[in-house]
Amino acid sequence: MRGGSFFKSTAVRLAIIYSSLFVVSYLGANVVAYQMVLAYLDDRLDAAVMERYREIEATFRARGVSGAIDMINSHGPAIRGQETIYTLRDRTGGVIAGNAAISGVPSGFSDLAPDDQHDASTSYKLFRGQLGDNDLVVGISEGDTDQLARIVLVSFGWTTAIVFAVGLGGAAVLRYRSRNRIFALSQTAHAIGHGELSKRLPVSPRMDEIDVLSSEVNVALTRLEASVIALKQVTTDIAHDLKTPIGRTFLVLDDALHREDMDEVKGAVGAALQELAAIASTFDALLRIAQIEARSRTAHFRLVDFGDLVRDIYEIYEVTASEEGHELHLKLGDGDCWISCDPDLIRQMLANLLANSMRHTPAGTRTSLELSPHAGGVALSVSDNGPGIPEPERRRVLERFYRLEKSRTTVGSGLGLSLVKAICDLHDARIELSDNSPGLRVLVTFPVPRQGT
Repeated sequence: MRGGSFFKSTAVRLAIIYSSLFVVSYLGANVVAYQMVLAYLDDRLDAAVMERYREIEATFRARGVSGAIDMINSHGPAIRGQETIYTLRDRTGGVIAGNAAISGVPSGFSDLAPDDQHDASTSYKLFRGQLGDNDLVVGISEGDTDQLARIVLVSFGWTTAIVFAVGLGGAAVLRYRSRNRIFALSQTAHAIGHGELSKRLPVSPRMDEIDVLSSEVNVALTRLEASVIALKQVTTDIAHDLKTPIGRTFLVLDDALHREDMDEVKGAVGAALQELAAIASTFDALLRIAQIEARSRTAHFRLVDFGDLVRDIYEIYEVTASEEGHELHLKLGDGDCWISCDPDLIRQMLANLLANSMRHTPAGTRTSLELSPHAGGVALSVSDNGPGIPEPERRRVLERFYRLEKSRTTVGSGLGLSLVKAICDLHDARIELSDNSPGLRVLVTFPVPRQGT
C-alpha cells in the first residue's frame, strides 16, 4: 500500500480542518480578550492619573498654591522616562511648578506621544484641570501598561502557535494509526477479492466507526460466503442428480436410432420424453425456489383465511390419498386463522407437504392435517405415523436435492421440502421437523398479520 501524500490523508485533513477552526475561534476570543485587557488597563491608568490629580487638588484647597507647588516639587526634577510628570501654570501661562513643560493639552484626559514635549520614549496618559486661576497637567507613563499589553499579545501568539503545532502533531499520529488500520483492511479486502471468502476484516475492542463498518462488512461477508457455498453445493447437486436422467435419455434415444419397429421407436422416444419432463420439472422447481428466495413474490400478498386454503387442499388430496391406500384427516381449531400471504404459494406449500408425506410412507399410513390459532400467530401441522426421519437428517432434508438413502428409489427431485422452506422464509414463518412417535411431524408457524396488511 502506497503511503500517499501527507496532506492528502483523511486524518490529516480532518485534523487540520478542526485545528484551523479551533485556532480561528481561539484568535477571535483572544482579540476580544485583548481589547478587554486594554480597556481595563486604560481605566486603571485613568484612575491612577485622577488619584494623583486629586491629591494635588486637595492640597491646593487646604494650603493654596504654595501647598500644591510643594507637593509637585516633592516628586523631584524632570528626568527622562519619569513615571509621573506635572506642569502647573499660572493665569499668565508661566510654569510655576512641575518636572515638565507640557503645553497645548486639551481639558480632561488625553495622550502624549513619545518624544513629544517630554523627550522620553514612552507615552503618557494626561489629565488637565483647573486649580483656581491656575492650570494643572498631570501625566503617568504608559510604559508598564504597554509592556503588559505586549506580554498578553505575545502570550496569545505563542498559545496559538502551540495549539496549531499540537494539532499538526496529532494529525501525524492519527495518520500513522489510521494508515496502519486501513492497510490491514486493504490487505484483507484484497484477499477476499481474490477468492478467500473466509477472511474477515479486523475489528478492535474500541468499536469506533471503522470497527462498526468492519463488523457490518463481516456480517455481509458471512452471508456471501454461505451463499457461495450453497451455490457450489447446488451446482454439484444439480450435476449429480441430472447426470443419471440425462444419461438414461441419451441411451434410450441412441437405442431408438437402431430400432426398426416403429412401435419400439415410439416407446423409446416416449421414455426419453418422460426423462426430459422430469429434468424440466427439476429446473422449474429450482426457478420457483430462486424467485421465492429473491422475495419477488411479496407483491401478491393479501389477507387470507388460512382455514379456507387448508380445506380446499384437503378436499383435493383426500380422494388421491384414498386411492393410494392412505388415510387423510383434517382438524381445524376454533377461532380465526387469518394470515398475510401469497395464496398460490401457500397452496403449493400444502400440496408439497401432503405429497411428500404420502410418497415416502407405505400404504395404510395415517396423515393428519391440523390448523389452529395461538398467541404467536397460526400453527399448521402435517403429521403421519410412517417411518419418519432420523433426527440428524431432519434439517438436511430441507436442503436442495438432499434425499434420504431409503428415498432414492422413489420418484422425486429432492426439491419438495426445499420449496416449502423457501415459502416459509418468504412469509416469515418458522418450520420445525420433529418426531411424531412414530412418524414425522412438520410444524409451520405463521406470524400474526401486521397492521395495515
